[in-house]
Amino acid sequence: MSESVLLVERRGPVMLATLNRPEKGNALNAALIDALDTLARGTALGSAQPEGPRALVLTGAGEKAFSAGADVSELDGIDATTARLQMRRGQEVFGRLEELPIVVIAAVNGFALGGGLELAMAADVRMASPHAKLGQPEINLGNLPGWGGTQRLPRLVGQGRATEMILTGELVTAQRALEIGLVNRVAPEPLKAALELAEQVAERNPVAVRGAKRAIRVGLEAGMATGLLVEADGVAECCETETQRAAVREFLQRKK
Repeated sequence: MSESVLLVERRGPVMLATLNRPEKGNALNAALIDALDTLARGTALGSAQPEGPRALVLTGAGEKAFSAGADVSELDGIDATTARLQMRRGQEVFGRLEELPIVVIAAVNGFALGGGLELAMAADVRMASPHAKLGQPEINLGNLPGWGGTQRLPRLVGQGRATEMILTGELVTAQRALEIGLVNRVAPEPLKAALELAEQVAERNPVAVRGAKRAIRVGLEAGMATGLLVEADGVAECCETETQRAAVREFLQRKK
């Protein structure tokens, strides 16, 4: 392949990854899923290093689409066994991105449909362009979301709204997505907004960022009681870091 389907560059403490199939609406084919897997694995390893990345921003090449979804050509005529393997592969990769110990931000610069929205929902935060449209239109192809849409969408917008979106396949505007909690912010330049937020979070104690992400995720998945235990463990770990101790000393000095 002459050009990478995923462009990755380092901007200080921030890693920027751009889905690079603009002629296909940045559709997610097997090669791009593999590239995202490599990105997630490498970022997880790198973030453990002192000079490793402290934030990851995902966006799409061009002005039309973050990602128009799964590459439909790879779904043509496949049998149940192959389809199940494809779905489990995407679920695994998106889960790996979601579980990164650093903040992951999606800059939704256009359409985020089907698998594209599922990828954006695997991020911690979503910034959307005013002209972006988001949705799970798989039902229009006689199917349902298979890369986490039936699980992440209800957690973000509630069961009723998620069910309506999935069963009708209707798209929502960026403003509507903001109103229902599907995106965090609508910004004229979503990539700029995402990078600014990434840089802000990158300045925070990485142990605190990792602990907060884990506590939130575990609480949602396993319930509040378990989440509270993970939260307490996270605070305890932070209190062993010089970053936390220095911040407390500085705060007390200002008080004086």
